[in-house]
Amino acid sequence: MDQSAPFLNDVFEWPNRATTNYTTTSDGIKIRTGVWAARNPTGTVFVFPGRADYLEKYGGLANTFLDKNLNVLAIDWRGQGLSERLLQDRNIGHIEDFKSYQNDVEVMINTAINTKLAKPWVMFAHSMGGLIGLRSLHCTPIFQKAVITSPMWGIEMPPILKSGAPIIMSLISLLGKMETYAPTTNSETRILHEDFKSNKITNDIQNFTLLGRQVERYPELQIGGPSTAWVSAALAEIEFQIRNEPPSTPALCFLAEKDEIIDSLAVRTFCDRWDNCDLISMPEAKHDLSMEQKSILAKLLFELDKFVENN
Repeated sequence: MDQSAPFLNDVFEWPNRATTNYTTTSDGIKIRTGVWAARNPTGTVFVFPGRADYLEKYGGLANTFLDKNLNVLAIDWRGQGLSERLLQDRNIGHIEDFKSYQNDVEVMINTAINTKLAKPWVMFAHSMGGLIGLRSLHCTPIFQKAVITSPMWGIEMPPILKSGAPIIMSLISLLGKMETYAPTTNSETRILHEDFKSNKITNDIQNFTLLGRQVERYPELQIGGPSTAWVSAALAEIEFQIRNEPPSTPALCFLAEKDEIIDSLAVRTFCDRWDNCDLISMPEAKHDLSMEQKSILAKLLFELDKFVENN
């Protein structure tokens, strides 16, 4: 049974708030979802957020979609935002198997069905959400189209670390430390411990400031580095999905030219194999396009509009 959940809107102050609820997944995890309902909806956008994201961050994007008569349904993935955390140290981003996220997707689908959210349904997936979304496009063919920004179809890391990752993961597993912070990471929330000039998220100072203020005011939204288990599961899911045939769903993929978080070559290579996927490169942009400067965001929304409205 659903129960009401908070929506913490006094930092970003979006004009239209989400209606938020907690729902328990089929494997017993309490998940927060949010719905922005359009007055005369012509479809619904499902937001698949990135790692460490939370509903409030997507309020601006949601309000933009509302202006286009589209409902928006978003989620806090298990282990982040105000959804149930999976370890005693709530700042560790943890998962043991990426397939578990599909139980969260199931909650989104059931929410859309139960609240009779208008079709067609379109996926908007960012970063880690782009990896989760790939499996969803294969398993649940309910989306007419998919829009994907900065997809985590590869993780940027030094070559020596990338080649040695399987050995490192095996050693940590033998030591029984898979639920501890992955090597080179800690409990710090990145946005609170980076200055604007060196951040990898956005070129927009206002959004950078608001992102920091949001998790500073509401520390329950914070998340630090991933667990070793999360890294191992992510690398396994990436390998599986990249070797798999791309889905048949028509897709539009945006790649930020200054992205230092995901492996851009992996994205380009996979998009080349995806017959129904168009890739758009975003000059000067950093990883999080929905939090970028107005000129970059305007290009994103322009291309997105053409794609979604084109039948």
